[in-house]
Amino acid sequence: MSVLKETEWNTISRVLMELYEIKDLPRLTEKVLRIFRMLIPYSQGYFLIYDSEGEINTSDSSFLEMAPKAFEVYVNQYYEKDYLKYVFELADATVTYRDTDIMDETMRKKTEFYREFLSPNNIPYGLGIVLRREGRLLGIANLFRSRELGDFSDKDLYILEIMKDHLANHVHYLGEASGSGSGKSLERAAGVYGFSRREKEVVRCIVKGCSNAAISEKLSISESTVKKHVYNVFLKTEVNTRTQLLAALDKM
Repeated sequence: MSVLKETEWNTISRVLMELYEIKDLPRLTEKVLRIFRMLIPYSQGYFLIYDSEGEINTSDSSFLEMAPKAFEVYVNQYYEKDYLKYVFELADATVTYRDTDIMDETMRKKTEFYREFLSPNNIPYGLGIVLRREGRLLGIANLFRSRELGDFSDKDLYILEIMKDHLANHVHYLGEASGSGSGKSLERAAGVYGFSRREKEVVRCIVKGCSNAAISEKLSISESTVKKHVYNVFLKTEVNTRTQLLAALDKM
């Protein structure tokens, strides 16, 4: 007997068709989080995308119902302390997971990550997908539930199982597409000019035509911090305008 009803299968088929029509990673990550919420009730979530060097690409990543500050704190402070990090890094294929299946509950609640991040934010339960293709970590979609909602069910996990390979394939395809042209130029420029990780994210946003305000919102940093990074990028590349910066990237 199927775990899902016919209407649920139809919904999944429809949303997968919608996802394959999306042609850029930022829109895909945002859309996926919203679609997941239609199928699996959750409190907060994020979808991280990784660049070719294995670094988190914040400009292509998205979060839903998480305060921007909480997302920034997770990425910059608690990602390294996440008890699932070894799953993220050691999985050799696209896999799904549920936090309470990975670690004994008593031990899990004693971890620094649980005590200092999950519990204070009332998101003690987690469910997600580690996306891998050809041995490379592509992304992580992680959903959280509050104490009131309770843990994720086997059915929730099954839904992610159905969608995981479709997501991995499309994220890989879009990543390859963005790796051409200006994307490859940016990677070369980052090496030549010594851009920091955050400077590279800001430049990536500039390439996409984002204003300082849009970059501020996307990267969860203040506009003054954006201006500081833009100034440093201009200094390193010896340009004075965004137009000159894009021209410099095109020559890489």
